[in-house]
Amino acid sequence: MPVLAQERFATGFQWAGYMQNSQKNLERFHENYDRFRLTDHDAAFFASYTHPVNVLILAEDWCGDVVQQLPPIVRMIERAPGIEYRIFRRDEHPDLMDRYLTDGARSIPYTVFMDADLNETAQWGPRPGPCQAIMRDSKSKMPMEEIYPLIRTWYKDNVHGILIREIRGILERLKKG
Repeated sequence: MPVLAQERFATGFQWAGYMQNSQKNLERFHENYDRFRLTDHDAAFFASYTHPVNVLILAEDWCGDVVQQLPPIVRMIERAPGIEYRIFRRDEHPDLMDRYLTDGARSIPYTVFMDADLNETAQWGPRPGPCQAIMRDSKSKMPMEEIYPLIRTWYKDNVHGILIREIRGILERLKKG
């Protein structure tokens, strides 16, 4: 069963539209988008990825995890000729978001990979695995205002290597069928 109808998928934003309709963190979004780089090996993988995939991304401009990860996710999939993507605002599409809760929460960014008929084939989010482990392990032990600096430090120390490996891994599995 499709995640959503083709007509609705078409209403989602691509990068430029999302930025035009965002109000918060614009400088950080643009900086993260402009500075993102792939190794030659990864760039070649994405450039040669022709397997048809549709990607739905749930996001909000006020979310620090979205600011950190949406730009590189978009940059990777924009390089892949077989991938079509759309960004949907989490708060404007609760029916979609509620299908992809993380431990009962509407955590973002959340990425849903779909086939040509918009049937779900994989999911990713809301953070790279090791970063999400920090959140899960810390959430019951300390207040969120103490967890966020840990998450920010993890992002700073790990840049985007793990994110690239996780997204690439999903796409490799989808290509193999």
